[in-house]
Order: sequence, then structure tokens, then C-alpha cells
Amino acid sequence: MNRIAARAMAVAGTIGLICVIASCSPSRPQETPDPAITVENDIPYPGADGGDLQADACLPTSSGPHPAVVLVHGGAFKEGDRGTMSRICRALGDQGFAAFAVDYRLLPSTYPAQVEDVMASVQWLREPAQAERFNLSRSVSILGSSAGAIIALSAAEQLRSASAPVDAVVALSPAGSLTADAAQLGDPRPDLEQVVQEYLGCDDLSDCAIAGEASPATSADLLPPTLIIHGSDELIPLQQAQLLDQSLQTAGVIHDLIVVDGQKHGLQLLNNDTRAGIVRFLSDHSS
Repeated sequence: MNRIAARAMAVAGTIGLICVIASCSPSRPQETPDPAITVENDIPYPGADGGDLQADACLPTSSGPHPAVVLVHGGAFKEGDRGTMSRICRALGDQGFAAFAVDYRLLPSTYPAQVEDVMASVQWLREPAQAERFNLSRSVSILGSSAGAIIALSAAEQLRSASAPVDAVVALSPAGSLTADAAQLGDPRPDLEQVVQEYLGCDDLSDCAIAGEASPATSADLLPPTLIIHGSDELIPLQQAQLLDQSLQTAGVIHDLIVVDGQKHGLQLLNNDTRAGIVRFLSDHSS
């Protein structure tokens, strides 16, 4: 194989990986009007570094106050945007949740920038001005997909450490551990390790001091009630979800693991059953 052909295959593989992780959803899919919700796009909110980020909101038209859910998109930490969360945003809005799909800093910003931005979005929603503006109760949960699931779990842990816990977290296709040992779990694609290294800002996971800190399973005892949804034969090996599940079990944290048969990943795991499970879980754990 000549060098040009090899390079083309490498680029195609990288694009394919990002497409799978981000689910390659359009940023603004056409939606039919829904009288049960009001959609507000491009709402500015302050990121952790003081820069402006944006959120899209799906707000119930029914009387509130409503529990809030922050939605964290995937995309290998370098791609994707909040628009990919529009369908789950609307679905949660239909069920009486005020859902907010949020931006966060992408690569080349590295961990913990992404986590801190999601934490900032939670803190923003807890401000009295936002509670009044969006008719919110005191309840906030976080839902993340793929790379966004890792960020959501870490944000939930760090908010608990800061004595500002969220009520629940839902993780679609998360990696429980980002350490070099966990990178060998199951049969992972070789390029996934590169994705994690870029996120952590490390050249080698075996010599990456923050890999354990950034791994949700390491601090599972700090997690709120947690729902994990994972594919049985998907991009992220199921053993990653099982590792997190076992860590939550050991820590005595309320949790559940739903395994969807097949290769679907992240947002692709959403169907009538999993959406209903998410709504039940969030409803049970919203204060």
C-alpha cells in the first residue's frame, strides 16, 4: 500500500470513529411544533473560564416548577455540538423536565476544562435568576452521551466534592476508567486510546498521572443515583460499563445498568424502552 492510500485510510478511520461517537446527527434536525414545550436556542451562559458558551432549552409549557436536566453531547472530545441532543431534549421536555443541551470547550482544551464547563452550567441554572426565568425547581440532573457521558459522570463527582451535588446522572455508553490497564478491557479499537490521550493531554496512558482522577469508576462513591445504558457489542467495550457498575455496587450507590443488544452506541441506544427508563429514573430521583 502506498503512503497516499495509507493516509487516506487513516483519515477515513478517524472520521468514522468521530461519526460513530457523535452519532453523526444533524445539528438542527427539523422538528414539528410541539405544544407541550417551548424551545429556546442559543442561550448564553458563562463557562468556567469566563468565556461565553451557549445552551438550547426545551421547556415544558405546563405549570411548574420543573426539574432541570443538563444534556452533554458526545464527539470524541473534539467534535459534536449541543444540537445533536435536540431529540432527547424535546423528549424530556414532553415529560415535564426542563432540559438544557449545553456547549463545553472542545480540544485542544484538555481535562478538566470540559468537566468544569458542565459544572458551570449546573451552577448557572441554580442561580435564582435562571430558576425564575425558566420556572425551575431545585432539582438538577445530568445526562451525557459517549464522551459526554464521561464528562457528565466526572462533573457529578466533582459537584458532590464541592458540596453541590446533582440529583442523578444518566450515562449513555460511558468509559468507566481511562487508565492504561482499563484501556485493555474487552476488545477496544486502537484509536480509542488516542482519543483518551488527547482528552487528558498525555502522550502515554501508562505515564499519565491524571488518568485515574479523570476515571468515573475511581470516585464512584461520589456519584448520585446513576443510570448506565450501554450496547452489548458497541464501540466502547461493555466491560467498561460493567467496571463502573461494579464500582457503584461496591460504593453502595443507587444505580442500574441497561444493556441494549447489538452495536448501537451513545444516542443510537435511545428507543421507546430506554427513553421510558430514563424518564422513570430521573423522576424517581428528582427532588
